[in-house]
Amino acid sequence: MTTSIGLIEQIKTVLASDEYIRGWCVQEFGRVHTVFVDIDEKNPPVPGEDYPVIIITGLNQTRGDNVRDISWEVELGVGVVNEEIAVDGNTKSLTGFGQVQALRELAENAIYRAGLGDVASRAESGSVSYYPLFISGTVIPLKTLKSNRRAMPV
Repeated sequence: MTTSIGLIEQIKTVLASDEYIRGWCVQEFGRVHTVFVDIDEKNPPVPGEDYPVIIITGLNQTRGDNVRDISWEVELGVGVVNEEIAVDGNTKSLTGFGQVQALRELAENAIYRAGLGDVASRAESGSVSYYPLFISGTVIPLKTLKSNRRAMPV
C-alpha cells in the first residue's frame, strides 16, 4: 500500500527525472527545471536560479476502513519567467503564458505515464500571470486499491 509520503517521493522523482520535461526546459530556457516539495513563502523560488519550476503544493487524501481504495488529489504548481512579447500584426502574445501551460501539461503527462495508480484522465487546472512570472496549477486525482490483508491475530 502506498503512503502519502511515499506517493510524494514517487511524484518528486518522476517530475525531476522526466526526459520530456528536462528536454523541453533546456530547449526553451537553456536550463533544467527545479522540483520543490512545497515552498517557503518567505523565501520563494528565485527567478534566476530555480525557474522553470514545478512545485508539489498539496496532497489531499480520502481513505477509510470501509472503502476499497485510497484516493488522493495531488496539487501541482508550475512557473516560468519570460519577458518576451511576440508581436504579429495587431496581436501581442506574452510568450511565458503559453510556456507555463506547456510545462503544466508536461508535468501532468509525466504523472500519467508513471503508473502511480488509477489516474483520472481529467485534471483541473488554471493559471495566473504576474508578468514576467507566469504560474499554472493543476489538481490530479489518483486512486489505488487498498490492501485487504489483515494482520495475524495475536
